[in-house]
Amino acid sequence: MADDKPVDNPEDESEDPWEKWRRAGVVAREALDLARPMVEPGTKVIDLIDIVENHIREHSSGTSFPCNVSLNNVAAHYTSRINDETVIEEGDLVTVDCGSHVDGCIADTAFTIALNPDHEALVKASVDSTNMAIKMMRPGAKLNTIGALIEDTITSAGFQPVKQLSGHQLNEYELHSDKQVPCVSGKSEVLVEEGEVYAIETFASTGSGNITDLPRPLIYQLLPIRVPVRFKGTRQFLGIARKEYKEFPFAERWMAERMNHGSLKMAINELKKNGALFPHHVLAEEKGEFVSQHEHTIIITEKSREQTT
Repeated sequence: MADDKPVDNPEDESEDPWEKWRRAGVVAREALDLARPMVEPGTKVIDLIDIVENHIREHSSGTSFPCNVSLNNVAAHYTSRINDETVIEEGDLVTVDCGSHVDGCIADTAFTIALNPDHEALVKASVDSTNMAIKMMRPGAKLNTIGALIEDTITSAGFQPVKQLSGHQLNEYELHSDKQVPCVSGKSEVLVEEGEVYAIETFASTGSGNITDLPRPLIYQLLPIRVPVRFKGTRQFLGIARKEYKEFPFAERWMAERMNHGSLKMAINELKKNGALFPHHVLAEEKGEFVSQHEHTIIITEKSREQTT
């Protein structure tokens, strides 16, 4: 592996600093290409997720976020429970969102497919707004201006941007870094800089554009703090999560495959109570509404940008 080379190896000096970011992008894009033909009535959500996650694990260092499959009014963060029986149905609006990484260098990408032709315009609104934002991303661009253009693109199509969700800067082993690319206008004039990496994602809604947390999270993330723990199961949980997932979010389903149900629940409850475990709640619009998403990862170059996914 390149990371095992001596520091003074001359090959290190000429190595492309973006090669791992590009490789992660290829893997994430390939994973979504495998998912796309599976988006049809009768497909079990967990089967689609397994195809995506297994491809990412096989061809990169691992997932940077569990594969999400969001149906209809769900905007983000739904991944299957163990033995999930959820099935894609006729007329569903289906979003698939996945992330990979190569030695911490991240790619994040998503698409939405409408199984009801009435929702094609909603899908187009998120595609158009994401593509527009990507074209605007270059050194010196103002992120609030890009947010205003995203909002205008979506509202001009007759929909609402999801206000609480945004694109985000990526750093090594850091999925959500300092800067955000909002889906709405704002006053903060933060600038894009050369050498940054961003996940550009937009969400268009048939509803108000306000989402809420659903009560049962399916994805968690360890926070970089040490806390005292009482239960043996909690120590087992920490050992697996720190070794396998490091700084990245992980699915409860993955832990349920390694631990018995009672120990898993006790570990989650203890770590949440101690403030060491962050839940990524499922985020949803009102029932009966629909949300589409489109996302790509880009590198900011000297004068422009490079799309990796």
